[in-house]
Amino acid sequence: MSQIKEFISQQKYIILISIFLFLGIYGLNHYFPITLDDWRYSTLADGSRVSNLWEIFEYQYDHYFTWGGRSIVHAIAQIMLAAGIFWGDVMNSIGYIALVVTIYYIANKGNSRNIPLFIGINLLIWFLIPALIENLFWITGSANYMWGTLLILLFISFYCSAFISGQSKDGGVKRAGVFLLGIIAGWTNENMAVAMIFFVICLILLMKKEKQKLPQWMIFGLVGAIIGCAIMLLAPGNYIRNQSEMVNMAAEGAEPVYMFYFYRFTSILKVASWYALIPTVLYIVFLLLYLKFRKKGNNKILYLSLLFAVTGGVATLIMVAAPIFPERVWFAILIFLFIGIGLLYANLDFSVIYIKIAFYAVIGFATLVFLYSYWLSLNDFMRIHTIWAERDRIVNMEKQKGVRDVVMYGRFKAADSWFVRPKTGDIPLDSMAWMQNAYGHYMGINSVKIFDSEDK
Repeated sequence: MSQIKEFISQQKYIILISIFLFLGIYGLNHYFPITLDDWRYSTLADGSRVSNLWEIFEYQYDHYFTWGGRSIVHAIAQIMLAAGIFWGDVMNSIGYIALVVTIYYIANKGNSRNIPLFIGINLLIWFLIPALIENLFWITGSANYMWGTLLILLFISFYCSAFISGQSKDGGVKRAGVFLLGIIAGWTNENMAVAMIFFVICLILLMKKEKQKLPQWMIFGLVGAIIGCAIMLLAPGNYIRNQSEMVNMAAEGAEPVYMFYFYRFTSILKVASWYALIPTVLYIVFLLLYLKFRKKGNNKILYLSLLFAVTGGVATLIMVAAPIFPERVWFAILIFLFIGIGLLYANLDFSVIYIKIAFYAVIGFATLVFLYSYWLSLNDFMRIHTIWAERDRIVNMEKQKGVRDVVMYGRFKAADSWFVRPKTGDIPLDSMAWMQNAYGHYMGINSVKIFDSEDK
């Protein structure tokens, strides 16, 4: 009990900020509607709602053999959806706080409380993640990317802690626990699971280089991660889905395989120059500052920071093998880069007063901009919430009349202001039929089509 009181006393400001962050994130989660894949993961084939763990298990078992192997994160999505709107939003908000705290724990390991670092992590996520809606608030997207990244970071945090501190307890319980966590983390997301394995192997080699004792739980964890990744990648559903995607590509015009991967590589470099440019420049700036003004000590922080940055690059290059590279995939890649920046920042020598004043001024100004941006974003979420609530009302009214295929008019667009960071748009007019059918199925009818008011 005394240790808990001491911890609360030392971290009271971090805890207080976390509470305010939770309330802020919950507000956005509350006003963001259930949409797209959420509709599908909420309902069973007979139209009833998913309501218990056994139904989720059966759903994911079938999903594994027919569509894809991300069973862990999709199960998390279904748990949040089955929990209901209120508890699902609470769980998703807690997940965000857990992610930020884990990032902070890794970046600040071995240092005293660092409030600017904790605030800075949130600012980086808010301003530099390109698909906040899909990564944090859309339940299915959040489960795939935010929760998947959280599980990966929880796993590698054990390795980072052991590497920085130079010591770690070993034992049967810890080996079994890290082995199981490795399976779960490896079973989350294809490109990041492979990148995570790369990270762990490199960290083990770094420990060998530093002549650190290698606890056996590290090997158990690595084996678990490889097993989890293999289970995900070998899912029969992956090949069924990839085959359908290849059929679509063939319909657009076949290309030699080597040309396809060449174009994928060049397109990824082009996209990276847009989404990763500012984070990379920030990393280089902090790297140069660290080399000039770092605290006295060994090179472990530098090695670990570089490893996080390189792993982000590896995760990016792995996407060459994927047919598409949506914006939401950048989430975990950039989070790894942010951790690299955080490690460098947390270990700067702030006895150099002008460095300290400069960073505090930047973080203070960015916080004010964030508060303004958050307020505008919350109001836009409330606008979207009202629109979807009205749509649900219309569908239910038509359903009572016996209408099974509802057509409605009046679409919305994402807010124009740059300060509205989480931008959301309506269902695309050229969307596949599954979106219309999924919304209809979720509402207990056949389909719902939404057109522009001008088409009325």
